[in-house]
Amino acid sequence: MARTKYTAVPLKYKEVEGISARTFSEHFKLYEGYVNKTNEIYEKIANNFADPSKSAGTYSEYGEAKRQLSFNLGGMWNHKLYFGDFEDGKGTKPSENLVKAMTEDFGSFDKWKEDFVATGMAARGWAMLCYGLDDGHLHNVVLDAQNAGFPATVVPVLLMDVYEHAYFIDYGTARKPYVEAFFKNINWDRISKRYEKCTRMHRTWTE
Repeated sequence: MARTKYTAVPLKYKEVEGISARTFSEHFKLYEGYVNKTNEIYEKIANNFADPSKSAGTYSEYGEAKRQLSFNLGGMWNHKLYFGDFEDGKGTKPSENLVKAMTEDFGSFDKWKEDFVATGMAARGWAMLCYGLDDGHLHNVVLDAQNAGFPATVVPVLLMDVYEHAYFIDYGTARKPYVEAFFKNINWDRISKRYEKCTRMHRTWTE
């Protein structure tokens, strides 16, 4: 059976405060590229382009396809969340339950934000607020690439792209004002609902 092909989710906005229409237009092309490459690699694997019995860690066509698949899957899913979390985000606030969890794990919402901003300034690729299905806690982690640094048994709650392409058109090499713009536009209603789903998943995971 042929795998259903992935498609990029269209943006429902052109720009947000602090991030221009041109940035989103160019950035979205990268998202589409990850989607297309994911489909291409899956199709090659399905068509037996390489012998899996010859796969090796040093080098093999099959192994390289698998490495690039993980990179493109990460790029596809990371960007899907990232772009979706801007939609209608102006003026929203995190839920009481999410703020309570941030307070328990970081000391307060402001301390969580301070740590998340610092995580974003340190990262080469992404800053991620994630929920641990195993421990039931929130974590801010660095992803240095689309497929590097993602801990096992965690679910993304909020993703901030800090690759230069996310802000270079608007801010040049200055990442901090982009991070500030990012926070002005987060759809906290969506993030809060995702957090609640994570807590339900945690209960199932630890049964």
